[in-house]
Amino acid sequence: MRTKLFKALSEELCSFIEQEGMAVRPYSHPGLSYFQQLTEEGQQTAIETLRNYIEVCRSVYKENHSLKDSAFLVQKGLEYFGYQCHPSIFEMVEKESRVVEFYTPQNTQIFRTINYFEFASYTIEDLYCRPWNHLYIRDEEIDNLLIQGVGAVLTKAAGPEGVLVPNQHLLTEKASLERVTITVDGVHLLPLMQKEAVEGFACIIDCRPLLY
Repeated sequence: MRTKLFKALSEELCSFIEQEGMAVRPYSHPGLSYFQQLTEEGQQTAIETLRNYIEVCRSVYKENHSLKDSAFLVQKGLEYFGYQCHPSIFEMVEKESRVVEFYTPQNTQIFRTINYFEFASYTIEDLYCRPWNHLYIRDEEIDNLLIQGVGAVLTKAAGPEGVLVPNQHLLTEKASLERVTITVDGVHLLPLMQKEAVEGFACIIDCRPLLY
């Protein structure tokens, strides 16, 4: 039952993405091997996380907006999850090359702007069922800077305007056929608040395809 539900949700999200002019595969194989490898709890988490994101997308369509309207999608995402964020997030997302992602304190990605799929070749199953460090690789020094930045955001040491990691670097898919590599020109981390508590963080990535 869980496999059938995850498959249906993956296909629904792909249909939304295709409506926006992009092509994304829901899974590599109909047997959903990565989903099957998860524990029952992990499978349920994957389903709930995917369902929540689809609900955000549906709320955008209900108000006759495109998912490519990143500022509106971010607004609906904040509303759906009950987060408050520094208003600078809406200025940052005006640049088309910037991808916005929401993470829980446990580093589970629960939201992304739809332009993410312009820079990635992974399936929906990959994104929801495989750990980030199995999917991407970048310089260890940058990883350490980002870990420090996330720690500062989650502990309120960074303040409401968050942390900027300006270092340009390459981010490469390490488990896809395409091995897509993008150039990241900087990452801004902002706290996601519920009342006075930090309940997650937003990651604003300024990225572009690697030009050879």
